[in-house]
Amino acid sequence: MVETADEEIERLEAERHSYSETFRNTSETDAITRAHLQSEMDRRTARIQELQQHQPLGFFARWGLRGASLALLWGAWEIGPWWAKVGCVLLAAFLAFYSLG
Repeated sequence: MVETADEEIERLEAERHSYSETFRNTSETDAITRAHLQSEMDRRTARIQELQQHQPLGFFARWGLRGASLALLWGAWEIGPWWAKVGCVLLAAFLAFYSLG
């Protein structure tokens, strides 16, 4: 089963919390274990930040892109030169594809 981004973030936060508790209960004289725990917490924090940066587009952003795509298709119908029509159609296809992701 594949995790969604939200599920992975939730799992990583739980793991990071567990490492944090272990880190807090580890003696300050045990530098190797503390360094390992800190490294694991840092890795999970970095992955959480990476996942949060790649959140999908919101509802209004998706529909805005779809609306722009439709406007470009209408523009392709109205514009005279063939190269402008091709450009509008390609840009409309790109925006429509991007709005799905």
